[in-house]
Amino acid sequence: MGCVACTARSRWYAWSVPGGRGGLWPLLLGFGLGSFAWNVCAPFLPLRIQELGVADLGQVARQAGFLVGVSGMLNATLAPAWSWVGGRYGYRQQVLRAHLGTALGWSLYGLARTPLQLGGAAVALGGLSGNYPHYVALVAARAGPGAMGRAVGDLQAASQVGNTLGPLVGGLIASQAGVQMTFFFTAGISLVAAALAAALVPADTGRAGQRSEGESMGAAWRRPEQRWLMALLMLGDTAIIGLRPLVPVVLSARIQDPSTLAAATGVTTTLATAGTIVAAVVVGRISRGVAPGRVLAMTLAVAAVCVALVPFAPSVPVLIALWALAGLAGGATTPAVFAWLSQVAPRGAGGYALLASTSMATYALGPIVMGQASATSLDLPFYLSAGAALAAAVLALGIRLRPPRLPQR
Repeated sequence: MGCVACTARSRWYAWSVPGGRGGLWPLLLGFGLGSFAWNVCAPFLPLRIQELGVADLGQVARQAGFLVGVSGMLNATLAPAWSWVGGRYGYRQQVLRAHLGTALGWSLYGLARTPLQLGGAAVALGGLSGNYPHYVALVAARAGPGAMGRAVGDLQAASQVGNTLGPLVGGLIASQAGVQMTFFFTAGISLVAAALAAALVPADTGRAGQRSEGESMGAAWRRPEQRWLMALLMLGDTAIIGLRPLVPVVLSARIQDPSTLAAATGVTTTLATAGTIVAAVVVGRISRGVAPGRVLAMTLAVAAVCVALVPFAPSVPVLIALWALAGLAGGATTPAVFAWLSQVAPRGAGGYALLASTSMATYALGPIVMGQASATSLDLPFYLSAGAALAAAVLALGIRLRPPRLPQR
């Protein structure tokens, strides 16, 4: 009977989980829909800046980078505070707040009439959006301890599906109704995601398990294992994520025709995103049988080699292939780190939220660091990224994290 019970518990995809805590499919749906909404309009932000009268392409690029940086830094900075509020009053409420904040922020982008007003929209978006840590905490509360790696892997895969489909739909809307409408469409989808979360995600306020010391973010931060994994995620993910905005620039140095450049950029991004989806799903499923540290050491080493070879690519197809492989290998980092955390802190919902906040910080810091490095040389960011990924691979092999001691009876 014990084995049967363990097997049943591991089937976390069920429409409901024993104990009445609800299934995980609404979380995957809500998170994927939120990612889809975000990416309907985000790629067209430079075009929105041009609509408001900024003609110089260099100025457009700088303003777009500033707006993205402001939102990203605010998001990452406030994520621990929002997660603390979620741990105290319920993560479901924070999911609703984030979806509504996303709708408000992108609506302000659509309503803006000057670049200065775009800056205000960036502040609102960065301060009020950010649902990732809260979805992860809800997943941690519903998935069995051994299924956490798989849960986060599929959560990441759901996000990447939205990231892939969003620009395709946004391009269609922009071509037919104008760039401004993509921002309002995103706001509408975010409201739909909030409504679905309100209807399908059970409330988690007042649960004794979330109020316990083992579930709090403070207790998680005091564990050395938590800090090691946060450092590992920061080092490994920042290196790869920071290169994403540079891919079109690298391609433009090799492709002169604008239409060909646009097509190559789309293909490269899609292949890299598809690789991330595959990695997230696969790593989530093998994490119970293969040590996460070994997975990280192998995949980060492969990612390091791929990005280091990008400046030496003899042709565009080779460059695209290298970046796709880097996306496949780098996509394993987040689910593997979460799977590792599930082994050393299987009941720490606060720890998962803290780790998710770290993941958000990589999206803010990576482009800033690599963007500054590109001012020296376009090849330098790829060498820095390779070195950081290789250092993270060595760290994954070197650290030894102990599982928690069970109380004696």
